[in-house]
Amino acid sequence: MAESANAWQNIISEDLRKVSGIMREATRDSNSEIQEVLDYALDSPGKLIRPSIIILVCNACGRKTYDNMLKYAAAAELVHMATLIHDDINDESESRRGKQATYRKYGVKKALTTGDTMLVKAMTLFDSNLALLQSIIDMGSSLADSEFLQYNHKFDLDIREEEYYQVISGKTAALLSECARTGAIAAEAPQDVMDEMARFGQLYGMAFQIADDLIDLTGSENITGKTSMRDLSEGVITLPTIFALRDPKVGKEIHAKMKRGAPLNEIRDLIMQTDAISECKTVIRDYVDEAIECLNILPESEFRASLVELTRLNSTRLS
Repeated sequence: MAESANAWQNIISEDLRKVSGIMREATRDSNSEIQEVLDYALDSPGKLIRPSIIILVCNACGRKTYDNMLKYAAAAELVHMATLIHDDINDESESRRGKQATYRKYGVKKALTTGDTMLVKAMTLFDSNLALLQSIIDMGSSLADSEFLQYNHKFDLDIREEEYYQVISGKTAALLSECARTGAIAAEAPQDVMDEMARFGQLYGMAFQIADDLIDLTGSENITGKTSMRDLSEGVITLPTIFALRDPKVGKEIHAKMKRGAPLNEIRDLIMQTDAISECKTVIRDYVDEAIECLNILPESEFRASLVELTRLNSTRLS
């Protein structure tokens, strides 16, 4: 991301540095092979969106950063990274965050074991708060449900828009919702604030995933660090494709090309001829606007302003 795009992180940069240290410490392992794979995954930390939301929400609710909150933030990112390791195996992705996917470098069995190990180590960081641990467990169930729903709709050109939303709600938005709620819980905020922050995270997550699906279709692998057109190649029908299939001019042609396995570039070029991209951007803006409204329950502060800025990036980000 360009420097201007991650300016929202500036006020929590020191906290994020501490979170990275906690993640490293929490993933120490006596087995040198497991440690090597863990370190390989951790060496590409991404944008740290999930821990950032926990930290920003906690501070925006009026409580200063403290050790347990940083542990929760580290745990959330470890959970996310573990799911990425597993996702790459399921999706047969070549790359992640600009380098070879973990399973491509170390093999499926070692990558699976490492992802599982990362999840277990993340859970230990919640040992002082059983309510948060239960929330993460519930989120895991939601993730599994959504993954199965997505599997069941692979190459399903008749998937409904509502079913797509159901998939991304559990697969992406559920964890982001729990992160925002966790920030409010860590701040010991009132129940109505906790509920509204959970709703903020859910709406943010919906916008984030639709933006991700657009980037998968239109983005450059050099910028995103991920395999391009992965969804199309794996038969995952996302919102831009759903919209494009409805197009009165080329929808039927897109359907026919996808049915017979035409080259991905041909399918993408046809999708780009429709209004699917602009329609998706409208949906993203609606989620962004609604998420920002949720933040009005918080007092004005630089932390709330950063949450607003972070949310708005879903309308413009390239990776």
